Amino acid sequence: MNRPAAYILDLDGVVYRGRTVIPGACESIDQLRSSGSRVVFLTNNATRTREAIARRLKDMGVPCSAGDVISSAYAASVYIKEKYGSSTIYPVGEQGLVEELERAGHTINRQDAEYVVVGLDREFTYEKLTLALDLLMNGAGFIATNTDAMLPTEHGFLPGAGSMVAAIQAASGVVPDVVGKPNKPIMDVLLMEYELKSEECVMVGDRLETDILAGIRAGMRTVLVLTGASGIEDIESSGIRPDTVLDSIADLE
Repeated sequence: MNRPAAYILDLDGVVYRGRTVIPGACESIDQLRSSGSRVVFLTNNATRTREAIARRLKDMGVPCSAGDVISSAYAASVYIKEKYGSSTIYPVGEQGLVEELERAGHTINRQDAEYVVVGLDREFTYEKLTLALDLLMNGAGFIATNTDAMLPTEHGFLPGAGSMVAAIQAASGVVPDVVGKPNKPIMDVLLMEYELKSEECVMVGDRLETDILAGIRAGMRTVLVLTGASGIEDIESSGIRPDTVLDSIADLE
């Protein structure tokens, strides 16, 4: 097998769990880079900027720069810019989403937004739901950074971005365009950003329905690691079949 041009790594459940690095992850990432492959971190997390995600990885002992990270917030900002140009946006989300949208040249405006962009918002309120509904009813477009229903933590699960998206969709009847994994837009942004060909990439993830399905749809080789959400038993029930299953990223060669 030819050496992949890039390994695309999900974060939570692959590189770390909560605040704890997966044993052997740092060494494995170093080895992949030493072999000549690029390592890119791909996350549906839309609450932090690329810089903030890179800082967190560096604090965990994983060398990383913002240029090594593609988040669903960054991908959404690029997707909107490429498809619609600089736009006026009402974001339902946290500061990382707002900053990525502004950096891409979009204008944040609650009243006259052309698009409602929704990510995880841990201060989601009825007022935000009402404003999003009003904008959508007046013709604004609806874009979701991702539709992950739950957010894993060290202490169980919390509602994810998909919960906010579902509330707005239920109220408005409008179905959003979804940017994040397993959907095409985030993979297109990744391939464009690094000038990669999908057949030269390996997608490594812990969730069959997001990471592995995204890789399959993009035409990448896929590796499921068993340190996160999905187990061996889920492969049969989901019908989503990775090319390789490993106990951990530490087993990646």
